Amino acid sequence: MKHVFVVLSLLQAPMKKLIIAVLCICFAGALFSQDITGSWGGKLQIQNTRLGIVFHIVKNDTVYETKMDSPDQGAFGLATSKTVFSNNRLEISAGGMGISYTGTFQGDSIEGIFRQGGLQLPLVLKPTQKTDLSRPQEPKPPFPYLTEDITFRNGVNGNRLSGTLTVPDETGIFPAVILIAGSGPNDRDEAILGHKPFWVIADYLTRNGFAVLRYDKRGIGRSGGDYVNATTEDFASDAEAALNFLQTQTRIDKKRIALIGHSEGGIIAPMVAANDTTVGAIVLMAGMGVEGSRLLLQQNADLLKEGQIRQDTIDQVLAVLETIYVSLKNWKETEEEQKELYDKASKLWEAMPALSRGANSREQFVNGNTGAMLLPWYRFFLSLNPAGYLEKVKCPVLAVNGEKDIQVDSRQNLEMIRKSLEKGGNKNYTIKPYPGLNHLFQECETGSVGEYGKIEQTISPRFLSDMTDWLQHVFAGK
Repeated sequence: MKHVFVVLSLLQAPMKKLIIAVLCICFAGALFSQDITGSWGGKLQIQNTRLGIVFHIVKNDTVYETKMDSPDQGAFGLATSKTVFSNNRLEISAGGMGISYTGTFQGDSIEGIFRQGGLQLPLVLKPTQKTDLSRPQEPKPPFPYLTEDITFRNGVNGNRLSGTLTVPDETGIFPAVILIAGSGPNDRDEAILGHKPFWVIADYLTRNGFAVLRYDKRGIGRSGGDYVNATTEDFASDAEAALNFLQTQTRIDKKRIALIGHSEGGIIAPMVAANDTTVGAIVLMAGMGVEGSRLLLQQNADLLKEGQIRQDTIDQVLAVLETIYVSLKNWKETEEEQKELYDKASKLWEAMPALSRGANSREQFVNGNTGAMLLPWYRFFLSLNPAGYLEKVKCPVLAVNGEKDIQVDSRQNLEMIRKSLEKGGNKNYTIKPYPGLNHLFQECETGSVGEYGKIEQTISPRFLSDMTDWLQHVFAGK
């Protein structure tokens, strides 16, 4: 994984998608007959590095939607959050990644400026061919079940969320599952690097008798709301809204609704279940069991070790990060605190190995990372403690993790999930580590983030079968 722009990866939450260098957004607008659907590509010049960017544009009704590839980083199919086009002027944003692009159509090209942190780089886009990736598990029509695009509203803030509901057939009443994505600007398929894990899960479960609801996060895809300023607590409110929606559907068995949360979704599921006894079961896929700051420190250590960084350098980086985390947990937004945070981020720059700095200057590194760390999501996550929610969960729990997961350490988190459930008196749980699987539950060699896009498998068939068997067993007696 190349570190080209602001090196947010070593400071991001564990479930933030680690497409570390350039996470960009694309656009929609009008070219010739107002039809700009297709693929557009260009190169960003960063000092001595040229980084390819490709945007894939499709149109749904009157709304354009785009996925992005960064082939040089092995990143494919990244979801975008906002696309606006007016009078040949493009205005583009990328959720909480601090990225924008503005451009103007010039016949057969689009000329614009890409911005991230303090960087402003020209980016000219031209029509290109879409790169087809082998994803053999991606579902293909015709489907032996019903698929329906739905919307539901969060009653707390009024946000209208958009998703897909799959149902085995027209006449039955079925147990149901809600899929809750990990952190980052995830669409309903939790698309990452050309993979669509939630689509694969939804297809498998629906073929085995479950209705499945998956949805775009607030401010992403077709969902309304503010993604940038949302916290994990806000995303839990959206998951609760999804649950309320399913409970109004006549084809859903209201006593048999499960929540499946991946990564950050693995803490959102117990947050919802702790306060809503109608939840029938929860599945925690690489869910966290320790406080956010502890998990981040472990993730940073593992990522640096993966990069073969010397242990004394790792120790220096972690020591600085610990002081930053303490400051952010007690943040009161004073000028003195801001200066101290800037100084600590500068010390982090000094402690970082040169490879991890990439092409960033000290100023770019500090400005980019302090901006990311001051987002509401990040500061909330640092103090988020799963134990308080897990101890209140009374429904059956399946907690699973890949043993080669370097984003959410399997041993550290599964053990703490078990302890929290037992402390709360919940005996109806299954804890299962999976040898050979990574954070995305792919069969892998090393678990490296860089492997995700190279692996053709989207999700382990063994895990899909085990999870389905567990859900069927849990709901058999209800």
